[in-house]
Amino acid sequence: MIPKLITRYVVWELLKVFIVSSSAFVLLMLLVGLAQKAREYGIGPDIVMQLIPFLVPEALMFAIPATSLFSVCVVFGRMAADNEVTALESLGLSKSMVVMPALLMAFGLSLGAVWLNDVAYAWSHFGIERVVLQSTDRIVYSVLQQEGSFKNDQFSIEVGQVDGRTLIQPIVTVNSGANIRVAAASGSLTYDPDTHSLQFRMDHGSIDSDSNFRLVDGEHSSIDIPLRSPDDLAKDSSPSHLYLSQITGAVVAQQRKLESLESQLTLEATAQWMTGDIVGLSHEGWAALNRKLDDARYRLARLKVVPHRRWANGFSCLAFAIIGVPVALRLRTGNYATTFGACFVPILLLYYPLFMFGLNGAKMGTLPAWSVWLGNVACALVGVLLLRHELRK
Repeated sequence: MIPKLITRYVVWELLKVFIVSSSAFVLLMLLVGLAQKAREYGIGPDIVMQLIPFLVPEALMFAIPATSLFSVCVVFGRMAADNEVTALESLGLSKSMVVMPALLMAFGLSLGAVWLNDVAYAWSHFGIERVVLQSTDRIVYSVLQQEGSFKNDQFSIEVGQVDGRTLIQPIVTVNSGANIRVAAASGSLTYDPDTHSLQFRMDHGSIDSDSNFRLVDGEHSSIDIPLRSPDDLAKDSSPSHLYLSQITGAVVAQQRKLESLESQLTLEATAQWMTGDIVGLSHEGWAALNRKLDDARYRLARLKVVPHRRWANGFSCLAFAIIGVPVALRLRTGNYATTFGACFVPILLLYYPLFMFGLNGAKMGTLPAWSVWLGNVACALVGVLLLRHELRK
């Protein structure tokens, strides 16, 4: 009966601190994230509010490891300072009775954090892209009102003035297969969700393309400015924005592409050697093929890193807790700032440099993909040594 009561007590104390601290941390991260997106895309409060559901997983992804460490520091520091752990030992019970529930809870949080990493990197990313895409016209208007010009990869616009929804003396350049330049006395922009394009309506203007030039004498003539659709965004996505369930298939497809490029390179080299085409061996085409080969290898390395990165990020909760519990028991202070600082500073100096070293090396292919776990392993080893010493006291 006593073990169950102690387990419930420890878990409840940890949950209280975790819920309060993670809520505060998420709110702070959410405000920072919203301000960053508003500045990055030049969007107003109405669009910013639509991003909240997609930014919450990102905020939780960063909050859970930090608040899991904070929770064990607060709870175990207070328990040690109030001699609750000493009272437990006086009853002939082991410290492990309070330690194990915390570690099991951290393990469960780690599994949840892995799922949140998957959601944040994939679902949240594409959700934000969709909101921004569907708000392109409002974003363009906002930037034009402030700066008088707007430019991205698809098109650019310069205006003399913005009067509500009317663009005065707009000049639009569309960067498509045939570059198009449109000048008008006035015009307006509207996003078309069916064609995923911006419709530019103009009055009394001209359309100049690579192939021809024509005047537009009438009113309300229009051209479509093509934008990337959500499906296009998904097809061209970076490996870091794929779901874990998509990685295996993407790795197989990338390996086939790499093998095809290597075979092509081998066949061309063999043919040129056999025909004595020495000039061809040093042709610029070889440099282009080698670049494609390097890009394919780099993408394959990144694809292999993604699962390790998601799981390593998630299980940082457990690695941090393994360090936090023995340090809090050793310091025996109710000052949570002191305990948290004593844990977080070494973690900052140990975990993150090793994590970034392993991540960068794994991406470049100079280290195996599992090198992403270096930070977790180092923290876990240090924590296990500290915990073992503390439990034996």
